[in-house]
Amino acid sequence: MKTKFFFLLLFGATLIRAQESFDAQILVKNFNELAISNAEVQLYNTDGVFISKGITDADGQFKLNMKPGKYQIKLLLDGVIKKERYINLPVLEGNEIYHKVRIFVLYEERKQFTLENLLFENNSAVIDEQSYPILNKLVDFLRNEQDAQFEIAGHTDNVGAEKDNQLLSENRAKAVIAYVVANGIDNSQLVAKGYGESAPMADNATGEGRAQNRRTEVRKLE
Repeated sequence: MKTKFFFLLLFGATLIRAQESFDAQILVKNFNELAISNAEVQLYNTDGVFISKGITDADGQFKLNMKPGKYQIKLLLDGVIKKERYINLPVLEGNEIYHKVRIFVLYEERKQFTLENLLFENNSAVIDEQSYPILNKLVDFLRNEQDAQFEIAGHTDNVGAEKDNQLLSENRAKAVIAYVVANGIDNSQLVAKGYGESAPMADNATGEGRAQNRRTEVRKLE
């Protein structure tokens, strides 16, 4: 299965010479921010010459010593290259240099996952504003999966009429797609589908179970 990942660089600066090297923390996690252990990340220069590598620990991280420049990074699991990508750490002006650098590697091998903490207004398809960060993360994910198509699947609990829940689930899936499309994702990459209350993942007899059943999933289509 062809899978992609992307990098998010977060850094500060301190006053030391721009030519000095620095330690960068590499973090490898899936979309739901669960750590991926025993993942090998290899670092190459742009000519393909090997520089360094590391293996993620139980927390999905390790440190690499780096300098400003352009690099090719390869992610391997069980010795198999899953993806290659270039990143750029440009030389900063004056005496500034990268400090406390964190390189986040998002790797998603699952064909289906839940958009955790995605909230809607009660009995509505209006997305709660506090959920925008998770949808922005989905936008970044989809930008790196442009050769794949995904189903956005809406689900509800069993409170209320079945036909109303079916419509609500469809409208919530459409609302997610409308958000990501408004942020640059090609509409042809996505399909909205509502499952209503037909596919519970927990017991609807409890509040906790109903909360789990009210969910939005992302499914990679074959």
